[in-house]
Amino acid sequence: MSSVPQPLKSKGSTKKGLYGNKKLPAVKHAESLVVNYKVQVPQESIDLVNEVLESGWIGGDGPKVKEFEKKISKIVNNKNILALNSGTSALQLALRVAGVAGGEVVTTPMTCFATNAAIAQEGADIVWADIDSETGNIRPDEIEKRINKNTRAIMVVHWGGHPCELDKINKIARHYKLPVIEDAAQALGSEYKGKPIGSHSDFVAFSTQAIKILNTADGGFITTKKRKDWETIKRLRWYGIDRDKRIDGPTFWHYPIKETGSKMQMTDVLAALGLGQLPYLKDILKHRRTIAKIYDEALQYSKSLQAQRVIDDAKPNYWIYTILTNGNRQRLKLFEELKKINVKAEEAHRRNDLYPVFKKYKKEELPGVSKFDESEIIIPVGQWVAEEKARQIADVLANF
Repeated sequence: MSSVPQPLKSKGSTKKGLYGNKKLPAVKHAESLVVNYKVQVPQESIDLVNEVLESGWIGGDGPKVKEFEKKISKIVNNKNILALNSGTSALQLALRVAGVAGGEVVTTPMTCFATNAAIAQEGADIVWADIDSETGNIRPDEIEKRINKNTRAIMVVHWGGHPCELDKINKIARHYKLPVIEDAAQALGSEYKGKPIGSHSDFVAFSTQAIKILNTADGGFITTKKRKDWETIKRLRWYGIDRDKRIDGPTFWHYPIKETGSKMQMTDVLAALGLGQLPYLKDILKHRRTIAKIYDEALQYSKSLQAQRVIDDAKPNYWIYTILTNGNRQRLKLFEELKKINVKAEEAHRRNDLYPVFKKYKKEELPGVSKFDESEIIIPVGQWVAEEKARQIADVLANF
């Protein structure tokens, strides 16, 4: 049975690396590959799933879902939370409640395909905005340039769990009376200006898919700023039915259904998986930030590599650790160097505006996107990466 490993402390060696930290001996040839993504299922999750399977209630809106929502609401500091079957459903529900159909949504192409697929699915046109080539995140000034009378919403993404400039973005949104939808699929546990992601904007969509920091095999949740929006999404996630308004008769019962929704609620089985991992969340975040700091220090000594820039007042969760190279040739070289020590480096996402399915939308000149897309590469930062291994990776980065 697998479990969530506790953060490991480095024993190191007495030799100093070129970036000022301890240098480790070469990795043994038989060492397994260190990867960027890994499914973590502690025994607590397995026990809770068994409990649910034996309870007779394995579907949605059950006691485990309600418990999951209550506990997550404290983490994101927002009581307006609803658990769902996926992060994509969270995006679609936010877009629907925002009323984007027939209009335009300003968004970033530097993200997972699901972000912008949700916009197209909800019947809106995609308007591409440029990003900061050092942060990977959408630029507030680029958003404002693209707002017009047809704009219905602003979609932002926290690349790798690194928060966007939410104050500036929300200020622009308030000026034009537009809702902000945060795709926070990768950002559970991240903070901006001392507040957790999930408490800043009109809608914030999270993913708890299998390889996320907290996973429910597949799933997600959404937070809203307005209680009225929460109530609407609560109905829409289950066909448009409000279970709290059931009308009972002597031989039959029904609901006053006024709009059609979809079947998007989380089940108790999935919620149980997540509940079993919650006790580990703080340690997981602490460990990832420790590993990230080791990489940050090493990259200060590199002449050609740099870390994804963290904006002021932001505290990333480091779902992934992104390095910026001088271009694809150098990126491939770094890939090969890390491969020698059994470390998997790879690209996280490709720019969405080049996908054939999106070719009908206006092509924009996006120099920031081009530079980031051609230079980004990610390296392992998860709780399965021991500090000893992280320092060996750091030596490669510092000497690259």
